[in-house]
Amino acid sequence: MSLTTARSLDTGLISSVCRTYGDGSTDGWYTPARAAGGEYSAVVDHPALPGALETSGIRICLGAAVDLADQWAFFDHLAPAAAFVHAGRMSNMRPSWDLFEAAEVRAFCPEHHCEEAALLLGRQVHENLEIHGLVARFAASLPDVSDAQVTPAT
Repeated sequence: MSLTTARSLDTGLISSVCRTYGDGSTDGWYTPARAAGGEYSAVVDHPALPGALETSGIRICLGAAVDLADQWAFFDHLAPAAAFVHAGRMSNMRPSWDLFEAAEVRAFCPEHHCEEAALLLGRQVHENLEIHGLVARFAASLPDVSDAQVTPAT
């Protein structure tokens, strides 16, 4: 599928990421930076996240997003994002650290001749009990380093 072909997604059509999510008709805000620099063309509140999709023209990844004072970090899963949030809240960098279930939509824009990305924000995860449970699940998934050989620093 190419982006010049409209693709039905949720209740609308995607012909390009910037036009679908950055045109002001959606509940969200527009960021003029392009995805090539690691930033999003749009960040949009989107309670009903779309399903994962990968075609030759568009890719939608499900995961989690963390708001770091209007800079976003995207993770493939909610548990490592929760661990990142938990560690960040314990650091001297305390800008926001808001955690959301999210989807990342990436596609090449034929109008701007570059890859663009939109971040769709679903449910906000803010209950400490849920975040601590996710952190525990993430920690349990890490390999046991007690059996590993540790090489002393020189």
